[in-house]
Amino acid sequence: MNPTTTAEGLPADVAHATSGAGSGLLILRLARASAWRLGRSLAESGLGWADYAVLHHLDAQGPVAQRELAAALRIQPSNIVALLDDLQRRGLLHRSPDPVDRRRHRVELTPRGLAVLARATKAAVTAEADLLAPLTAGERRRLHSYLVRLTAHSCDRGGFGCASR
Repeated sequence: MNPTTTAEGLPADVAHATSGAGSGLLILRLARASAWRLGRSLAESGLGWADYAVLHHLDAQGPVAQRELAAALRIQPSNIVALLDDLQRRGLLHRSPDPVDRRRHRVELTPRGLAVLARATKAAVTAEADLLAPLTAGERRRLHSYLVRLTAHSCDRGGFGCASR
């Protein structure tokens, strides 16, 4: 081991600044780095990371109420309207009155949206591989498992703050 690197192979000055940070700060920094890589890789598909998140959620969950989509993605309801307007204008999704409650709008992917999502997902996989390059395949699987559990606890229960109970 070189005296200017740590056991993890990181430069000593970088490791010192990173290892002293709490998990929340590290997650925030990693989220920003991931968003930057994802945004860069998605540019060719014409999507931003927020567009991709909407399309991905709709593909995974199926048609959903606009307000529920906003809560699931942590996007303020007032902000999601413009995002959905743009995606609908581009033919990637469709909004219609909810058949059960006509006061609500239901959002769903169009076939074109599904095709754009498929191309964008290939780009997202490339960005993810770049981000996770320092990890072994086993470490990637464990990290993914932890992220799924943390996301389910903190994000999938609705609301914008702490998980509701």
